[in-house]
Amino acid sequence: MLNLHLFLAHTVSDYSFTNPVKMYANKSLTFKLKHFVWIALVFLAFSFDSVFLSAAGIAAFMISLGFHSFVDYLRYKNMNKWMVEGISIGGFLILAFIFSGVFANSFVSPFFSLYLIGMVLVSVIPTQIFRMLNLIDPIENESDGISERIAMYIFIFGGAFWYAVLAAAFALVYRLIFRKKFNLTWIISPIIGIIIPIIFSFIIL
Repeated sequence: MLNLHLFLAHTVSDYSFTNPVKMYANKSLTFKLKHFVWIALVFLAFSFDSVFLSAAGIAAFMISLGFHSFVDYLRYKNMNKWMVEGISIGGFLILAFIFSGVFANSFVSPFFSLYLIGMVLVSVIPTQIFRMLNLIDPIENESDGISERIAMYIFIFGGAFWYAVLAAAFALVYRLIFRKKFNLTWIISPIIGIIIPIIFSFIIL
């Protein structure tokens, strides 16, 4: 099984705890430095036991930080968002394949790594796409949708399908009470929450 640790580290650092939309045309040096430090720490968290054991590991770490800095540079230059985020996701997927062997003995197992990647893909990546499509406010965190999809992912992955339905129902009630104004994400979000865990259950299990 492939060890996609670099792709996991990138998606977690860049999408789970950061809103990349805020980075476009942002001129603040302090913001850029804080973001880079955060990225380096997250990459270390997923790779510290592997990347400094070999020349290939050191190369994987340095190339990853360099490529991420390049992606951020494109964002700061306010380049086309779809192009930049496509380069970001595609580039790190390629790097993860290339350096998969570096993480063969990592404490983060391939199973756990893929499980977390699935969780990222079902939660924060759709929110980023919703922002870019203006389905939600670009500054919006969309916490209700993220929570709904994560819950559905965990339940479906564990075979508790009725709990997944219940999570979707609770999310709908929450939106009806607090959001009130209908949005397409009300429909799209639970569909994603169903499809992604089913796909990953076939990949991992």
